[in-house]
Amino acid sequence: MENSNSNSNPNIQSLLPEDCTEKILSFTSPVDVCRVSLVSKSLQSAADSDSVWEKFLPSDYQSIISGSVTPIPDFASKKELYVYLCHNPILIDAGCKSFSLEKCTGKKCYILGARDLHITWADSPQYWEWTSLPDSRFPKVAKLKQVWWLEIRGTIRVGVLSPRTSYAAYLVYKLENEFGFHYRPSEVSVGVLGVKLDKQFATLQPKGRLPQYGRFYILSSRAKDGQGIPDDKCESSVANAVRYWQGKHLPEDASNIQLPKLRNDGWFEVELGQFYTENEDDCLEMSLKEVKDCLSHKKGLIVEGIEIRPRMG
Repeated sequence: MENSNSNSNPNIQSLLPEDCTEKILSFTSPVDVCRVSLVSKSLQSAADSDSVWEKFLPSDYQSIISGSVTPIPDFASKKELYVYLCHNPILIDAGCKSFSLEKCTGKKCYILGARDLHITWADSPQYWEWTSLPDSRFPKVAKLKQVWWLEIRGTIRVGVLSPRTSYAAYLVYKLENEFGFHYRPSEVSVGVLGVKLDKQFATLQPKGRLPQYGRFYILSSRAKDGQGIPDDKCESSVANAVRYWQGKHLPEDASNIQLPKLRNDGWFEVELGQFYTENEDDCLEMSLKEVKDCLSHKKGLIVEGIEIRPRMG
């Protein structure tokens, strides 16, 4: 891109005004601009300019960061702000949401914290408790004490996400002395609120991590309000779990079951579904539920939130 051995051979920077070069670079990507900055000293000034990196920041970034729970540092350049938002998610909406940027594209990423979700019976102390964890980005997470009926839902308006972008949503969680998640997968879905969605399935129990088995509770005939009462006569064994993982204990309409993955931050995530941001007035609903044939008593789930981030590739 430049020839340092000859002053008579003009480079791109000398042929174009700097503002024109900046305009051209702003139509590329953050990754491309960083590469240009590294390989061409004559273009480094243009590649690091605020006018270029302003284009990579969301158009409403000032409004978003003004709602940060903690103060945002002052930065000497828009590039520094961009890098900060890629590596330092900020808490917004009174600490109920987390916002960051996807570093390769500048697309918006959100995590809806557990307090921002609808979790059935989450405010009933006999079923759930709200607690703090040192490795969570949110002040409180939801910890499951016991339920038969499991339902977690989150909503977000398409207009707050990056336009014309493919996204995926993930439940971010942990399991601690878990029980009952081996029995069958949960139904998961992502789509426009109020529109009937195709069934998909996911399991929260990492493969190869079977719980400690003793007695398994199922929903008895004495169940009330979807909660159920443990039936002391109903017991199971490791064989049931083995049959599950061999695919013999799955719903008939379960064709592709999402498996959890361990994240770099130590939490697990499992995909709930994918969507494309087209109509900004739409409201998206993301859910995980096990509300049909509630055969197993569950405990030990810790919900941090639902992450919404651009799909890669």
